[in-house]
Amino acid sequence: MSRSQRHTVSTVTVLAVLAALALSACADAASTTNATPALVVYGSGAPAGASIRMGGDSGVTWGGANSLVIKLYALYISANADCSNPIEVQDLGAGVDRDFMTNPVLFEGTPTAGTYPCVMLKMSDVLRMKPATSFGGCVAGTEYAGDIYREGESDWVDVNLHPVVGTGTDDVPNDDHVTIFMTRDTSAALARGISTHQLVQLQSSLVVPGQSTFRMDASNAVATDGTRCGIEKPVTSFQ
Repeated sequence: MSRSQRHTVSTVTVLAVLAALALSACADAASTTNATPALVVYGSGAPAGASIRMGGDSGVTWGGANSLVIKLYALYISANADCSNPIEVQDLGAGVDRDFMTNPVLFEGTPTAGTYPCVMLKMSDVLRMKPATSFGGCVAGTEYAGDIYREGESDWVDVNLHPVVGTGTDDVPNDDHVTIFMTRDTSAALARGISTHQLVQLQSSLVVPGQSTFRMDASNAVATDGTRCGIEKPVTSFQ
């Protein structure tokens, strides 16, 4: 994909999206006696808006996406705010693409009932979307990708604190398996050696058993400066 078709997706943008997940109640406790599976996390996408929104002096225009895809690898939780002793909820092996516009099940598992102040999402660092309409530098139905952890970056770690070295460039994204840490105590996580660039504040602990939905509003998730096209931070919530 040429540079004229792409717009870089920043680490800040992606962490902001994931922070929105963390800033809401991370799970709603289930009141059912059937605890199999004990934890289910759904994905949901709002209908893509057909309207185009101008950015004034910024020269940026926003529109809707009809596809928002993240490749997911695993979900971990921890009973410790520093994210130590991670517990695997589900391992998706080679990874599964989840398009939030199709309302998929993201993860499910049977972790021990309790309250977990740290949630860890293992995912690809390459995000993909398709604009719902053609506008500016964006072509409807064309897939655009962005790499959030690139060549030359090496401060991120996995759930066991093993270093992860970034690969790929703006023009040639490459799939690195990265982990986003969401915790009630970011200071404790930083003290363990987790990079601030992969860390977001969790305002409410995950409760098991429970069911939750991670919702991404795609109405203005596409951004273009007239030449490049890329992902704008979707409005998100955790219900």
